[in-house]
Amino acid sequence: MHTSACRLDRRRFVAGAAALPAACGLPLPALGAFAAGTDRLRVGIVGCGGRGTGAALDALASDPGVTVVAMADAFGDQIESSAALLAARAARGFDCPPERRYAGPDAWRQVVESDLDLVILATPPAFRPLQAAAAVRAGRHVWCETPGAVDPSGVGVLAEAVAEAATRGLSFASGLARRHDAFTMALVERIHAGTAGRPLAATVHADLGLPWSKPAQAGWTAADVVLRNWIRHDHLSGGPFVERHVAAIDMALWALGDEDPVGVVPGAAGGGVRYLLADGRHVDAALRRRSGATGRVEEFIRTTTGVRDLRRPASAPNGDRHPLRVAMADLVGAIRSGGRLDHGPWLRRATLAAVAGRTVLRTGTALAWSDLPDTAARPARPLQSSHS
Repeated sequence: MHTSACRLDRRRFVAGAAALPAACGLPLPALGAFAAGTDRLRVGIVGCGGRGTGAALDALASDPGVTVVAMADAFGDQIESSAALLAARAARGFDCPPERRYAGPDAWRQVVESDLDLVILATPPAFRPLQAAAAVRAGRHVWCETPGAVDPSGVGVLAEAVAEAATRGLSFASGLARRHDAFTMALVERIHAGTAGRPLAATVHADLGLPWSKPAQAGWTAADVVLRNWIRHDHLSGGPFVERHVAAIDMALWALGDEDPVGVVPGAAGGGVRYLLADGRHVDAALRRRSGATGRVEEFIRTTTGVRDLRRPASAPNGDRHPLRVAMADLVGAIRSGGRLDHGPWLRRATLAAVAGRTVLRTGTALAWSDLPDTAARPARPLQSSHS
């Protein structure tokens, strides 16, 4: 639906998307009673940790008609903790009795197959591609946390889900919420218009502490300990560069014009990676997670008139509305209006870029973007080039 050169923002929804499937000779998506005209927008949560619960609270705050009606998590205690918080903070919007709270490794399927309008996907990143694909097939609008996958095979599944969502007129939103922040949007608009100078290069560096850790408790199996601490296990999280840096990489590519890179090469002096654009511009990205980290985060773009900080200052517009809350409100508003919000192409590209960057970091070998696989069926061909 969109080329890599498209510049999308929260003001550009595709209106009237419900007519698209019919125009293509396809059945209308199963959007449930809300689409039939009631005032209730039914939400299901898949993954009831902090981010899943937070996304649900954002949805509830965005519209009085939003109702959480189904929940799933691998662990029952996380469901109950989330349910208690949601019931306490949004009692009128919480209608999820015990029989619609599903626990277990495959419990997410029961939520996706419930009578819903919108599914929030906040499980560990490794599980998101399959769940997103199933949600779209079931006719649900999707909110998918970032990253959207942890490997090229998962990115391929995610890409297919994104394409099907577009075909069916379904919204596919993500946690790339910086694209909904008023200050950041205004800055990028100025950069793209040339009033802040022609963009030349971007840098996104971070030196962060170690991620959270949950100590083992009585009754937990070894597998439970790993899954509950998914952020520390690369096969579930994608590793620090993918899990933590995907949004910053998306931000940098957006600021430079929202184009796909042509390749990824090792960074200067052996640190980080460099994403090369077709016209010679680039993004330098590096991330460390370690004990004793400085906590320093740098995100800036160099233009012909100087250096612009891409981080949102405390005095920026939006008041106390966090970009994640704004993004969720935009999603709910799009569903309400009969339009659609399409973060899918952004999420797919940013996730693939992060995965490719991780590969270059581990192998020290440059990769050509055109040869990055969407599945694990074949390896990527090395890019015979070096950064400038």
